[in-house]
Amino acid sequence: MAAVRLTALVMALLVPGVAVADEVDDATLAKLDELRRAKANEIQLSAYNLVDELVYGWTKTPVFQQETDVVLAGVTVPVGLGTALSSLVENHINDVLIKNPSTRMTLTHCPACTAMIVHSGRDGTVISRGVDNPEAFDRLRRDTSTKYALFVDIEAEGTSLVLRARITKLDTSLSIVWARTIASASDTRSMLREADDIKSVEEARQELMAAVEDRWPLVVPARISVRFFSDGGSTGVNPPPFVWIQSGVELALSQERAWTASFLLGYGWVPSSYDGFMAQVRIHRLLTGESRSYVRPDAYAFLGASLFAVQGPSALIFQRDQLTTEDILAIAQGNDQPIQIVSTVHAGLELRIGNRMGLNVFAELLPAHIGSNNLGLFLDLFHSLGTEVSVWF
Repeated sequence: MAAVRLTALVMALLVPGVAVADEVDDATLAKLDELRRAKANEIQLSAYNLVDELVYGWTKTPVFQQETDVVLAGVTVPVGLGTALSSLVENHINDVLIKNPSTRMTLTHCPACTAMIVHSGRDGTVISRGVDNPEAFDRLRRDTSTKYALFVDIEAEGTSLVLRARITKLDTSLSIVWARTIASASDTRSMLREADDIKSVEEARQELMAAVEDRWPLVVPARISVRFFSDGGSTGVNPPPFVWIQSGVELALSQERAWTASFLLGYGWVPSSYDGFMAQVRIHRLLTGESRSYVRPDAYAFLGASLFAVQGPSALIFQRDQLTTEDILAIAQGNDQPIQIVSTVHAGLELRIGNRMGLNVFAELLPAHIGSNNLGLFLDLFHSLGTEVSVWF
């Protein structure tokens, strides 16, 4: 009974419209339909992978010695997946062949090859496509120079997807000049190769290993940082945003880049407000996996410390003693600009894309200014909140 039930579920999964004998609630039907769509997508990607493997073989060992016109006579796919998959595979074959001229095959449009034609003779009347009826096709050959047809059949056999391709000469014998069969297990992941840079599985693996193993452990980050300080409330002076441009070096502490450390120098300047210099050290820890990903963003947590010196009216907020009216008036009258040296510690989260671009947010504490009347606290914990945009070279 369980085997019968399983067979019914499989039929409902692969063949739309086939009903299950027992009553199935809407939620189960929705899950079955979702699973069927997912499996159809996997089959499509596997079919693409087989086509890529087929064309890659032609780029290395062309069938023809010179450019040859070939018509794509037909593409068949497993029963139950509909004409949509057939059209997608046909489009993919066209795309890959066009972008790989080293195959020496030029796809041509041949109406007489694929159109249904009627041929009458002494033995009777035959209705067929031109590629399947060479005798009738010979009479229409005036319209085309095409001499070869490509047939691609994709079938499901057990747990494998099998591609059978053949190139047939359009003569009375329909002789096969080339044929190949390629099989792939249904649970094999597709490569998703670029059509204009098609390569073998081994070449792709070597390229990936080279990218992982030969990557220089040192990179150069460039960063724009903005810090927002909280108003102390007792001075009437609102701290402006502090903008820094930073650059330096970042060292990967392992090949997986699970841990990295950086040292950066920075310069900040806002007219009539402040200018200054900064030195910063930071250590990063990868949160998303055990090694940096090449296909998805990576999230890092980081801890760091900074030391910066600022000069100008805005430097007053870093004064340890409470600001007075005389201090503010002295700055307004153009007297000597104050200089303040400030140390900080900070922590934050960073999102990186391909270790080439990144965005982070962080919170910062000024240990020497705990209890200061000139600076307030965010959430009663941090003197400043900030964000940074980074690029790596």
